[in-house]
Parts: sequence; C-alpha cells; structure tokens
Amino acid sequence: MAHDTDGPAHRARVRPLPVLGAVAALSVAALAFLPWPFVWLAVLWSLFCFVVAWDSRRRFVRVVLINAGLVVLAVGGIETLFATLLTRRDRREAHYPPGYFQLDDDYGGAPTKNTSAHIQKWHDSTLVYDVTYSFGPNGLRLSPPDRGSDAKACALFFSDSFMLGEGLNDDQTLPWRVGVLTGGAVRVANFGFHGFGAQQMLVAFDHGRVAAATSCRVTNVVYLAIPDHVARASGLAWFTRHSPRYDVIPDGHGGDSVLYHGHFDDAYRPGSSSAAVERQLLKSWLYRWASYLERPADDDDLRRYLAIVAATERIARAQYPGCRFDVLWWGMHVGNPLDEVVLPALQKAGFHVHLVEDILPEFRERPSSWLLSPYDAHPSARADDLLARYLAREILAMPVPDTVR
Repeated sequence: MAHDTDGPAHRARVRPLPVLGAVAALSVAALAFLPWPFVWLAVLWSLFCFVVAWDSRRRFVRVVLINAGLVVLAVGGIETLFATLLTRRDRREAHYPPGYFQLDDDYGGAPTKNTSAHIQKWHDSTLVYDVTYSFGPNGLRLSPPDRGSDAKACALFFSDSFMLGEGLNDDQTLPWRVGVLTGGAVRVANFGFHGFGAQQMLVAFDHGRVAAATSCRVTNVVYLAIPDHVARASGLAWFTRHSPRYDVIPDGHGGDSVLYHGHFDDAYRPGSSSAAVERQLLKSWLYRWASYLERPADDDDLRRYLAIVAATERIARAQYPGCRFDVLWWGMHVGNPLDEVVLPALQKAGFHVHLVEDILPEFRERPSSWLLSPYDAHPSARADDLLARYLAREILAMPVPDTVR
C-alpha cells in the first residue's frame, strides 16, 4: 500500500503533544516574567510550527505549518518594531513615581493624597522640565494661603493637566497665581488632573467631592475647555475608559440632560475574566497601540459633552446659589474639523466663554510662544500668569498688579 512519505524516512520522531505542552508552559512563563513577552511568544510558536513541520511525513501538513510559522514570525517582527518605536516614544513622556496614579471610582484616577511627587520629562537628552507636584489632604494640588474667613470669593478650577499645571511647580499654576495676585482675597481650589475632562467636573459636584474637598461657599467655577474634552466625555481615549460615564437623556423640556451610568470600562472590572484577558493582551505593544486608537468624535459626542457641561452649571448653581460659571476656551487649531465646531456650540448653548487667544497676545499666530517647550504643548508659567490676571480682573473683579512676571 502506498503512503505519503515525502519526509525523511529515518530519524527520531518529534512527539507533537509533549512539545505543545512545553511550548504552552514556556508561553505562560514568558507572559508572566519576560519583557516584550509577545516577541518571545512569536519565537516559541514559530519554532513549534517549524519543528513539527520538519518531522511531518505529510506534505500538506508541512506546508500549512511552515506558512503558519512564517505568519507568526512576521507578527513577531511587527511586534518587535512597535516595541522599539513605542518604547522610544514612552521614554519621551513624563516619568511619574510609583503610586502616583491611584484608581478612583468617581474620577477614574486621582493622585495620592498628602504627597509631593518629583516629576521629570526628557526629550532624548534634553530635559524638558524638572518639577514637584504637591497634593493636600483633599487630593487637590496645593493652593496658596488665603485670608480664611475674610476671603471675598471662593473659586474652583476644573480641567485636565492644563489646569493641574503640567510641567510647572506648585506656585506657577493658574489657580495658585489667581490666589497670589488677589492677595489671598480669593480662596482657590485646583481640581485639575491628568486626562480629566468635563465628566470629572460634573461628578465632583454630583458625587459630593466638591463639598468634601472645600470648606468655603463657592462663588465661582472656572472650567478650562479644550477640543479633546468632547472625545473624553464619550470615553474614546484609552486613558478615559475608567472615567465616569454620563449618557444623554431628555430633560423634559425639549432639551438634553445626562444620567450617570458608572464607567466606560465596567465590563472590564478587576477580577472579571475580561479584565484578566485585557491585562495580558496589553503586554503586546501592537495590541496596546491598536487599543489606543480612537474614532473621531462626532455630533453625538458633542451633544453628550455639551449636556455634561450644562448639567455641571445647573448643579453648581443649585448647590451654591449665585455661583458664577465661566468657560475658558483653549483652542488647538490642529486641523480636526470638530475643533472649530466646539467653540460655537459652547457659545450657542449660552455659556460665558472667554477665549485664550483674546487674552494671550498673538496666540493664534504664534501659539508656541505660550507653550512650555518645543517638546511639550502645555501652558507655560508666563501663559498661566497672564490668564490668572485676566480671570482675577474680569471674572473675580479683583484689582491685581500690572507687572507681568
């Protein structure tokens, strides 16, 4: 009887099942202990395919396994390329000490209370900034001393790293400068943090975080808005997936309101099988890059965002009657069509909007002159100082010195 015996006739046979078990065990070890584990997985499984193919006596099996091995090896090569490129990119990001970011079921993430963190950012061999961020017992970045019960106003500042003061020391942030420029007549609270958006501002009022973090009667709320907050309000960015989720509902008067629905990643709660799988997949640089991609924000996202900002204003004024709500708009003008839509939408919705480009001279023509560095697009200390002077004069109605430091 004829047989398909194209392979070598005389050699020690490879037993596929024991080899498969060994490769599976090594794969688990690679995932648990090795850097760039998916590169090692590609090497292991491509070798498995080649070894079994070499030993097989069936031409069809050999062809399938060799091609499978080449495909796995190609994926490993792509993984290596992404690992190299993204590692280099990550080295250019700010370096935060362990424990700096804490899981927070209201905000999504928050700093550790009562801490000071030394933060550096490098662009290759160039030091971009070397600063210290200090956070008080309320979890907010430190504010300057004020006049206590003699303070004339209490102003809360909301936004992301722009308001936090990314790359700036404590005494250079916009809220701190407002407090100092007004001689302590305004008590300030900086609710800004990395990656925050309008939804964190709303949840701060909605879940009692404002009341817990402040001891004064709020007279002013200042929200610094950027175009990307539209996408963040819908959880499109990877770093917003544990942020609070507010969905649009009718307000009963022909308009929109919002309802709190947990977090965008509630299907991936810690301890769930989905979270376990996601945790392993995120060890792949290729998967991490793909998971960081986001679709462009659309009209539905803009509608959600506007409803969140409007709900914040309503709740703030309900909790603190007479409270003033102002939006400080920092336009990016980077070519995203939605960027040019958000500002008119905020204005049409009736918010008090103040344009950064009307406050900082030649902002639209030379925006880089108001940025921290050619390697970092956050506001500089000079920009925050000038913005603080405007807010103190035009919104808080406080006299401030004319000298711009």
